[in-house]
Amino acid sequence: MLICAIFPEFIAPYSPQKTNFDRILLGPNELNYFGTDQLGRDVLSRIIYGSKISLSIALFCSVISLILGAIFGLISGIYGGFIDEVMMKIVDIFYSIPDLLLVSIFVLIFGKGLLGITIALSLLSWMRIARISRASVIELKNLPFILNSKISGFSKSHIMFKELLPNLIGPLIVTFTFTIPSSILAESTLSFLGIGISSPEISWGLMANTGWQGLRSYPHLILYPCIIIFLSTICFLNIGNYLKRKFN
Repeated sequence: MLICAIFPEFIAPYSPQKTNFDRILLGPNELNYFGTDQLGRDVLSRIIYGSKISLSIALFCSVISLILGAIFGLISGIYGGFIDEVMMKIVDIFYSIPDLLLVSIFVLIFGKGLLGITIALSLLSWMRIARISRASVIELKNLPFILNSKISGFSKSHIMFKELLPNLIGPLIVTFTFTIPSSILAESTLSFLGIGISSPEISWGLMANTGWQGLRSYPHLILYPCIIIFLSTICFLNIGNYLKRKFN
């Protein structure tokens, strides 16, 4: 899937925008393995090109969420007291707002394009990482090697990034891999609902949205994008489970 996302022009059998009005809404056949859509475009080619946007959003969203959440959790955990309480109240406020409402607000603010969706989903995903990071910091900050750093006069920033952060890499990487499939599903859901990626861009969720309209007569239009979404989610979940076993 990652290879398809990086090199779609070398793997897709046709251009994703190439129309053929003589082959409209055909089911799977020898020329179009996943069939064609309402404009005669090859569904397989569009899925391959759609992986570029769907996986890019998921990966960049997960990276941004990881950075924001890790730093937020580090600061909250290391300072503690009033600062910790205020920062965790901010996280609780975000958690109290329904996800769909929150991300819809962010999309309205940042726009429906690739950048806007990535920022919106990043601002939705960082809270869980922040809580995991904070919990790990609270567990580690009273250990002897951290106490020795404090006694030696090192600054809090040094302790956060030189002492604590290296010990958080394991759980943060595991959380990162679990954030990717949730981001894939979130982007697909937004595009399916019409508040995510819009034409002429291609994403799996947008293809599912288009295919929904012809579900009874042309089920292949929604079936194959949904299968790919399912498979990509399972792949990243399996990677996350494998890393979780390794780090534990």
